[in-house]
Amino acid sequence: MESNLRFVDVHVHSERKQDYTISYRTGLAVYEEGLRAGRYVSLGWNGAGYLSAVITRPTIPCLVPDKFAEPQAFHAVLGGQELRSHWTWQGMEQQPGATGLHVAVKLTHAVRPVQLTVHTRLDGTPILSRWLEIENLDDGWAALSAVHPWSGGLQSTARWRDRIKPNETLYSLGYMEDTHWGNEGDFRWHPLPNATYGISGRYLRDRFRHPMFVLRNHATGEHFIGQLAWSGGYSFIFDVNADSSGQDDGAVHLSFKAGPDSPAPLRMIAPKEVVRTPEMHLGMLFGGLDDCVQAMHTHIRRSVFIAPQAHGHGGWVESGLGPEMTMDEVTVRHQIEIAASLGAEVFFIDAGWYTPPGHESDWYARAGDWHVDTNRYPGGIDPIRNLVREKGMLFGLWMEAERIGQSTQIFQAHPEWLATDYEGRPTNVLDLGQSEVAQWVGSEIARVIDQYHLDFFRLDYNVGHLQGGGVTLREGYLENNYWRYYETFDRIFSDLRKRFPDVIFETCASGGGRTDLGTVKHFSHTWVTDWQVAPRSFRITNGMTMALPPEFIDRLIAGQSGHVAGDIDFQARQLLFARPTLGHFHPAGSQPNVLQMERVRHMVQIYKEFVRPFGRDSRIFHHSPELPGTDPTGWGVLELSAADKTRGIVGIFQLGNPSSPERVVKLRGVDASKKYRITWDNSATVTEIGGYALMQQGIVVRLEAALTSELLLWEECG
Repeated sequence: MESNLRFVDVHVHSERKQDYTISYRTGLAVYEEGLRAGRYVSLGWNGAGYLSAVITRPTIPCLVPDKFAEPQAFHAVLGGQELRSHWTWQGMEQQPGATGLHVAVKLTHAVRPVQLTVHTRLDGTPILSRWLEIENLDDGWAALSAVHPWSGGLQSTARWRDRIKPNETLYSLGYMEDTHWGNEGDFRWHPLPNATYGISGRYLRDRFRHPMFVLRNHATGEHFIGQLAWSGGYSFIFDVNADSSGQDDGAVHLSFKAGPDSPAPLRMIAPKEVVRTPEMHLGMLFGGLDDCVQAMHTHIRRSVFIAPQAHGHGGWVESGLGPEMTMDEVTVRHQIEIAASLGAEVFFIDAGWYTPPGHESDWYARAGDWHVDTNRYPGGIDPIRNLVREKGMLFGLWMEAERIGQSTQIFQAHPEWLATDYEGRPTNVLDLGQSEVAQWVGSEIARVIDQYHLDFFRLDYNVGHLQGGGVTLREGYLENNYWRYYETFDRIFSDLRKRFPDVIFETCASGGGRTDLGTVKHFSHTWVTDWQVAPRSFRITNGMTMALPPEFIDRLIAGQSGHVAGDIDFQARQLLFARPTLGHFHPAGSQPNVLQMERVRHMVQIYKEFVRPFGRDSRIFHHSPELPGTDPTGWGVLELSAADKTRGIVGIFQLGNPSSPERVVKLRGVDASKKYRITWDNSATVTEIGGYALMQQGIVVRLEAALTSELLLWEECG
């Protein structure tokens, strides 16, 4: 049973001097931590709303810190000292906010001159937000070598071997398996061994793994879900200690830590300076994978992404063109006409608008001189923008503002603006840690928006695998650049969103190279991949809609070679579970295929009239969460429903090498007490079926061949 009630609360209890217990409650999730003999430690979770102090005799049943490899509720190494003990309580503040409650616990260290503030935000969902502020109280600089804003014991499970099958592990960990370009959203479950187990990205691994995890306890049913809002290198480390055997009720003790990961030091902190860590979003609940996903999506919508959206709504239908084709003015005007005829609402010119005619492939080397090439567009951008607006669309341009190519005037003038790596070689990324560089990047973006009167701005980030990233000699240390880089990035785009509230901001990063909440919170939506070819395209849509709410995810039809596999409906229907972008359907000078255009137009109409009105509060269900293989086989099924269960859609996709021509689909987003009108989109057949039957018996869908699909639309009978 669902409830519209919200509950947030923090309770502080102290039995002895300098021993405190802090209990955070948000929805039915309870997380407790506290100060114990100078250590600030995790004391456990409850997913049913109970504080541990509901029982006090013989003792309060909270976690025992010494049972865990990582008991501290945060982890930090400053000036060569691991700050795991010797903390002193300085007080706690709580402040109600628009979305819930903000709590700040202040601690000072008895040995090192540092004050640390533990920030927690509660918003009524089972997901909590956590970050640290670290203040250097010394008169000299301090080197922050490691920090994990959230760590500690997650839970102890007694007698676990009696509760699961022999040779099975207690925990499974779900995360995106593949870290490489074109393989985003590859969600898999893995057994957690009796050992330390780590997941990394953007440093020790490539950058196309979204920083999230889902952890399930097979014996007792709890699920933990977490995301790190950080665009640099990161790691999630889990430690399963199942070595107690017959002692301690045969309990297994699970701890973790999550945070930035790069060569140390991560950040040099000046005297009296305060630095803020990335945010970790973590929650615990009972239920299944999609219950976790939906809770995280609600939290993201409520507390993470910047609101309101430009022009009052998101989910824009976009179109554009880029350097995959000739970008002359004839082609641009042709694409504008096609986009408008299909129902696009935004039209943009991608990489290459600043290159001379015939040099579209030089878009990479010429990035940085952000002025329209008047040989390519003799009248400049104005005539193109005016045509776009005459057709009822908004206009935008692409930039890759954080990089300058070697064929540019700005590179010739300022080669020192590029960051250098640990071998002293220049990278292809600007060093935003230099104030002059940061000022130029922010001002260039603002100039392009102002000069070309943009309604839409698209940011790209084509930098490859940076591994350790750049480095700067600072105060006798080789400081890694990631931290200062993203401090500056945050300031730039926070300022730009405030300065241009009516501009739609979209981010991409060679596809899905920067989809984390730390970046995407500044944008209206994000490009999650550059791979559009079926059947892998479905797996990407499937997995990335676990990581981010569907309306913030971009998917493309008729571009990036997506046309080479799958029928037109297979390609188009994936866009209904995300935010549609329309590509290139026929070249200038050729006739449109009216049958093809009608199918695409039909999809756009369904999106605008049926799906988008409930998209902001939608709930998504992954009927096929794991799809192994580079090109997955079998069936893929996605369901998207309104929160009030009045309408929804189900996409059924035959992937590669079909094993059966039929699939039974049992709907999850309907109300058993209601009756629904069901439309089979392939045949336009309509019937009425009760919600109970849809949930229990389901619908049989028949598809004879690979890379075909069916779409079911359901709506409550009036």
